[in-house]
Amino acid sequence: MSLSFRITFASLSNELTEIQAIDILQTKLKLNANVAQKFLQGGEVFNPISQEKALKQQKIFASMGIKVKITDISANNSPQEKNPTNLISQAEKDAKIISALDYITTSLIRLEEKVDELSQNTSEQLPSLDDENELSEQPEPLDFDEDFGLPIKKRQSRLFLVIVSSILVILLIALGISLTYPELLKP
Repeated sequence: MSLSFRITFASLSNELTEIQAIDILQTKLKLNANVAQKFLQGGEVFNPISQEKALKQQKIFASMGIKVKITDISANNSPQEKNPTNLISQAEKDAKIISALDYITTSLIRLEEKVDELSQNTSEQLPSLDDENELSEQPEPLDFDEDFGLPIKKRQSRLFLVIVSSILVILLIALGISLTYPELLKP
């Protein structure tokens, strides 16, 4: 629901005076004397409310002896009244947009300067690739620190020697048995 209705003073009942109405407004609605006086003169004292609440408040005021009218404030607002506030708010919006665009522009300029600075630093730090690819006129001689004329040193593995010697011992034992007992090998 839109808050587009306002309660305004219409008239007092026949048996109620203005002073009594001010007292009733002060006691029941807890309004101060100035606000109550302004309401009875037709001033806008209460905030805009929905239509349902406006009808309920109209009944409450009628029970106190005060006749009120419900005015539709959305119909009262003409486009001419809305324009100055819209122009001000539009001007504020435009100013905010311009300041945001200015900030973005300066940030982009700073970033561009940093990119240029970084590209200059990297070109100074890295040598040119063209220099590396050029062949020198005199080839460099190949120098080897090792002498290839020496024989390769072989490491004798202790495990290998143990295995070979144990196989040799087993074969010698088998040979000795076959020589001493030749009938074991004959079928």
